[in-house]
Amino acid sequence: MKKIIFGSLLIGSSLFALNGEAVYTKHCAVCHKMVKPKSGLLAPPMPAVSKRLQRDIHSKEKFIAFVKDYIQNPSEEKGHCSEKAFKNLGTMPPVGKSLTQEELDVISVWLYENFRHPEQIKSCDTNH
Repeated sequence: MKKIIFGSLLIGSSLFALNGEAVYTKHCAVCHKMVKPKSGLLAPPMPAVSKRLQRDIHSKEKFIAFVKDYIQNPSEEKGHCSEKAFKNLGTMPPVGKSLTQEELDVISVWLYENFRHPEQIKSCDTNH
């Protein structure tokens, strides 16, 4: 009986150990803040990234596929931010190449689902 309970706890904890916010905090938050800082902007705020992508990519499946691809192989040609944003901030490094497949899945879904309320999101463009 103890083995069953312990096994269930292990399985349950591994299923919930990885979440989108944790992946965001570990791999994305250094550059993609939740709100635009007054100075030192390194990348568009994460809510703005999600808003722009949701505006341009209408299906959840295509959104998730795009995010997984882009964070591993970013380029200005594939990007959805304005030319001004690319000029001021450059293209992000391929941080997704260091993520596991599970982390790619989790962050892509989190980015889609966590920012579904347009009133909390501002534009991806920068004012620099």
